[in-house]
Amino acid sequence: MPIRIMHVVDHLGKGGLENGLVNLINGLDPDRFEHTVYAVRELGPNAERLPEKVRVLCMRKRDTDFPVQLTRLARDIRAVSPDIVHSRNWGAVEAVIAARWTRCCAVVHSEHGLEADGYAKEPRRRRWYRRAAFEFADRVLAVSYQLRDLHARRTGFAAGRIGVIHNGVDGRRFFPDEAARARTRAQMGISPDEFYIGCVGNLLPVKDHMTLLRAVGQIAGVLRRWRLAIAGEGPERGALEAFLAQHPEWKERVSLAGISDRVPELLNALDVYVLPSLAEGISNSLLEAMSAGLPVIATATGGNPEVVVDGESGLLFPVGDYGRLAEQLLMLKGSGDLRAQLGQQAIRRVRQEFSIDSMVRNYSRLYEGLGQRIAAAPIRSAARA
Repeated sequence: MPIRIMHVVDHLGKGGLENGLVNLINGLDPDRFEHTVYAVRELGPNAERLPEKVRVLCMRKRDTDFPVQLTRLARDIRAVSPDIVHSRNWGAVEAVIAARWTRCCAVVHSEHGLEADGYAKEPRRRRWYRRAAFEFADRVLAVSYQLRDLHARRTGFAAGRIGVIHNGVDGRRFFPDEAARARTRAQMGISPDEFYIGCVGNLLPVKDHMTLLRAVGQIAGVLRRWRLAIAGEGPERGALEAFLAQHPEWKERVSLAGISDRVPELLNALDVYVLPSLAEGISNSLLEAMSAGLPVIATATGGNPEVVVDGESGLLFPVGDYGRLAEQLLMLKGSGDLRAQLGQQAIRRVRQEFSIDSMVRNYSRLYEGLGQRIAAAPIRSAARA
């Protein structure tokens, strides 16, 4: 009998957490695992990527609703009757308490990243609630060692009790493709000698796209032929558009491309990928760019240094330091050999340390261990008979 897992998330929109969840479900053996995905607030594009046999539910919680919905969550968990409830991030953390209240399943909670003000001091009540959730969960996970240590410091929960499972990238979807590169650049009207810079991610304050634009402002007077594409949507679009309005000469050079369903093609068209975030867990977009063989430049924050070995599989720069970022862009523009070297090392690193197969194996072991424990429990075994 398959192990029944109920994944609880805030929403199923575009984002690294949601993309990683879909990749995990698609990678796990459907004969060994049965999935229900429960969104607290809303569904979204990633719901459409789930296999047909996956049950998808949504509470549709609104901002005007009472902030804690334990009773409703507990009722919905009982209705699904999972073996394991796995909640992810603060937006779904109350599922830990609700699941424990039902006394019918094992409980996993994982932390996948930080909010826009992630490094600001959290309210005391939030720290207490998160600590309580960690204590109630059977397993607590983080996607990076840096994130593990951060939550351990904030909550007082021992770092040794928080496991780490890195995100994984699908190398079958993201890989170097010279034909796709030539075709995509031709479709976009980008000549072979133009230096094409890109970034993919939600337009949120934490992603700090403004630092990338300021760095471009530093190199625009030096480089004659360059382009920049920022793919994604979010509340920062207005601020980015206002900045670009001050540079009408960039109109044909900078594109706010919105949400794209052709990310692998876009990555292959680029010459360099930039991740300017203020905070990160393990960035899926960074892994995808590296898997596509791109030289990457990322901020030395969060889990980025766990992914990028500075000077070997990419370059790192201090958060907000657009001057240093500009220098690194010019360095890569001036050396095709360096770009190729960093790109090859990037591919090697993600294949060895951050493959989707490795991520799936780690979660599979976790779920099977908990499933065996649940199956051995006399009350649960009788209920499933």
